[in-house]
Amino acid sequence: MAEPTDAERAETGSAEASADASSAPPSPGAAKPDKPEKFFQFLTGMRQDLHARAPYYKSDWGKPRSYFTVINAIFFAFVVQLIPALIFAELMDKQTKGNLAAAETLLSAGIIGIIYAIISGQPLTLLGITGPVAILLGTSYGLAEQFDSEYWPFFWWLCIWTAVLHFLTAVTGIVNFVWHISPFTTQIFEFFIASSFIFESIRDLVEPLHLGDADYTGDRAAAYASLVIGMLAFSLCWRLHFAETWQLFSRQIRTFLTSYNMAIVTIIVTALSFLPGVNLDGIERVHVVAPWNWQPSVNAAGETRSWVINPTEGIAAKGIFGALFPAFMLYLLFFIDHNISSILTQAPKYNLKKPSSYHWDFFCLGVTIVPCGILGLPPGSGLIPQAPLHTRALATRKFVEKHGVRQEVTVHVEEQRWSALGQACMMFVALSLFTVISWIPKGALFGVFLYLGVGAMHGNEIWHHITLSFMYAKKRPQVPIVANVNWRTVQLYTLVQVCCGAAIFGVAQFASVGYIFPALVAALVPIRSFFVSRCFSEKDLEYLDPISETEEEAHEEKVKYLEHKASIDEAEVADMPGFSDFKAVGMQHDIEEKKRRDEMEELAAANSGDGMEMTAESTLTRRHQASATHEE
Repeated sequence: MAEPTDAERAETGSAEASADASSAPPSPGAAKPDKPEKFFQFLTGMRQDLHARAPYYKSDWGKPRSYFTVINAIFFAFVVQLIPALIFAELMDKQTKGNLAAAETLLSAGIIGIIYAIISGQPLTLLGITGPVAILLGTSYGLAEQFDSEYWPFFWWLCIWTAVLHFLTAVTGIVNFVWHISPFTTQIFEFFIASSFIFESIRDLVEPLHLGDADYTGDRAAAYASLVIGMLAFSLCWRLHFAETWQLFSRQIRTFLTSYNMAIVTIIVTALSFLPGVNLDGIERVHVVAPWNWQPSVNAAGETRSWVINPTEGIAAKGIFGALFPAFMLYLLFFIDHNISSILTQAPKYNLKKPSSYHWDFFCLGVTIVPCGILGLPPGSGLIPQAPLHTRALATRKFVEKHGVRQEVTVHVEEQRWSALGQACMMFVALSLFTVISWIPKGALFGVFLYLGVGAMHGNEIWHHITLSFMYAKKRPQVPIVANVNWRTVQLYTLVQVCCGAAIFGVAQFASVGYIFPALVAALVPIRSFFVSRCFSEKDLEYLDPISETEEEAHEEKVKYLEHKASIDEAEVADMPGFSDFKAVGMQHDIEEKKRRDEMEELAAANSGDGMEMTAESTLTRRHQASATHEE
């Protein structure tokens, strides 16, 4: 289908805006609707998504404005996904006894990435294996035995049940519930992820030393070498993370060092690991078959399997229905992980011109899980921060002066499918380069893993509140939460969040039922609604749980937070995107404002072309009033 003209979009703009608004929760200060919000709307959301996105499908494959921008985004997205994928593959390899390893992880990223890039509504969202998925698949590995089943048919049913739950959610419109997730939940989830990354990376670096084992007679030299390599990798990654704030080199070089810091450090540290005196016998490197024979991984017991799993062999009805439980946990995880990733990827600050399609995209995510079950591959979801960074890599940006700080503004984004498709195809290139990947020391990966954890913690609001607690009161930056809420109240609220995060962390890492942690994360939503709201005043919660905070307000708060420093650089203001950036009502306000601006621009262009004298503002107001009258 051809892309709609400005006039056609102007005709349908108000109706679509009204339809979207009808399914969204009211903004703060707005009058409450007479009828309660409908969560179950059969096929309504998917139908609207397909109607909105279908006219743009042909242009998604069209010629981009800048080939260089798209090609750069392909390589950037590939690099920022490859290193974490190898890290999570090492975790799953260890916890699943070799059944899910690097080969399966990279092959999964390639297959689901290609499928999603072709059939999804919004292809800018990148799919891949995330840290929470690796934790869940690892902790649920022993469930098959509890249901007297073999692992692979149990895994097959786990994936199929998860896909069915995705289909039902998309069809019935339950995806809308994501807009009721507040920062209280996302901040704790991010805090849990960061804590898990830090704990697991340090554990895997220190555990080989056998420090508490007095009877250990092995050579610890290789283990110490891996520890040094890991800490060096962490230090270099963290240093390059802030390269954009340096005074050295040109801006282009500094941006390159920051963007590709994980790949640069991995190459440097891998080269150093082959130096005499460092390249010791016993130093562990990435566990892959080099070169890869394009066959499934051989597990720790030396067992092999075929690529296609038989879902009926080695499993009874007890195991088939027992797989529903971990499937529901994986579904809950994907519901939060993928939808928030998709929303942040299409944040209003990127000024995207093509509409979103959250319901259809969640259905497409379910489609990608099916081949994972058939082939025995770990399923993936939307990546954070890789997916929002992919959109940023496709953007043409400029800087404007605001509040004494240079602020980054997006002028144009290459909205197309080639970059997502290209980075997914490059995963097959990585599979053919297993010989090179086998050179990477595990210590380097765990050092980068530690960097990812510290980086996530660095941008977490709970951690910010903890650090503010150690400042003198007069030294604290006058951000809204400091200026408008009693500090004892802030500390109590932060303590509640830390306790919730610690409980989830403890269950996920140390309990035999660690796979239930997604249910604990989902339980934070009713905890916030029914318990936290009773313990803290509504006025304080406006600042403690700023669900209505807009992007502009968040930027101003970050500037105030940095005002106590001697100087402020725009690179420091623009943190890595994370779960804490999701402010449901505030983001919806930004989305509606962007729609309004776009409609005004289209109507102004149409009015100018027709020679009409009425203003776009008055026309837009009349259309919205007419739409409201029609709904009544």
